Amino acid sequence: MTARGRRVFIIALLTAAALAGWLAAGGPPPLPAAGEGDQREGITLSVEQFYSLGFADSDGHWRKLGQWRDKLLVVNFWATWCPPCRKEIPEFVEVSREYADRGVQFVGLGIDSPANVRRFADEQRVDYPLLVAGVGSLPIMSALGNPSMALPYTLMVDAGEIRYSRLGPMDGEALRNTLDRLLGRGAGTATARPG
Repeated sequence: MTARGRRVFIIALLTAAALAGWLAAGGPPPLPAAGEGDQREGITLSVEQFYSLGFADSDGHWRKLGQWRDKLLVVNFWATWCPPCRKEIPEFVEVSREYADRGVQFVGLGIDSPANVRRFADEQRVDYPLLVAGVGSLPIMSALGNPSMALPYTLMVDAGEIRYSRLGPMDGEALRNTLDRLLGRGAGTATARPG
């Protein structure tokens, strides 16, 4: 098999695994219909729709984002097959521990299967919730400001408002600087570009 053929096979296999994980997790909640929510760029989610999003963890327990409504919520879309995602998560774990007593909650939304998410969490000792979002969450990422649906993608949500979004990996220093600024309740919303 040629190198190109192997790549196509691996991509097809990963897509099938992600689809299986999505089906096992029950798929995503419905997105808002046209005319609902904020319409700046296509379909977006309202505050209530964001907090009503729910996903199973790798053990099958259902968790809604609304359970962390009173926290500065760091939501990281990632996958085990995404090298930049795998590289940034150990720093996310470290920063999540540092900021836990400051009202910050990290949540990972894995575009992956429950088995892969569970194995990764155990290997990397990820102690914040890793939920199984599956490929069905790709339209949700788009509705949350990532129309390219690329990974990794990180949001910081405070009181239902997306205060920060970044497409591309973040290191510990960038996480700390952004969290410090947001915890200082600085004005405005920031968007970071990859790079």
